Amino acid sequence: RRAMEMMIEQANQRTLFGSKLADKQAIQWWVADLATQIHATRLMALDCAWKQDQGMDVKTEASMLKFYATEMATDAIDKSMQTWGAMGMCKDMPLHILGSEIRTMRIYDGPSEVHRMVVARSLLKGYWSF
Repeated sequence: RRAMEMMIEQANQRTLFGSKLADKQAIQWWVADLATQIHATRLMALDCAWKQDQGMDVKTEASMLKFYATEMATDAIDKSMQTWGAMGMCKDMPLHILGSEIRTMRIYDGPSEVHRMVVARSLLKGYWSF
């Protein structure tokens, strides 16, 4: 969320080729896509937490959430860095720190590929369904 907030802030301030970045369709789509992905991630987390509270097995949902959330956050940070341009890469910027942290999170508790295998096996063997 912080990366998206920084992207919105910069898009509303930075002018490129005579207009604000916020007026560019690509930036508008990035904002819309990221807002949707953040909302979906929150709903996935709430669903997983509720099922856990009910005593249900949430291994598959937790794996879905883990790889989806970390990949979405990586994408948000990347798009925010692009919006900020060269400044987005500076080590003093929060985006640089967020990028380092999210990279660690993508590996911690198993990389995305492992969690994709958990989800695929659960579906293919009929252990999990929608």
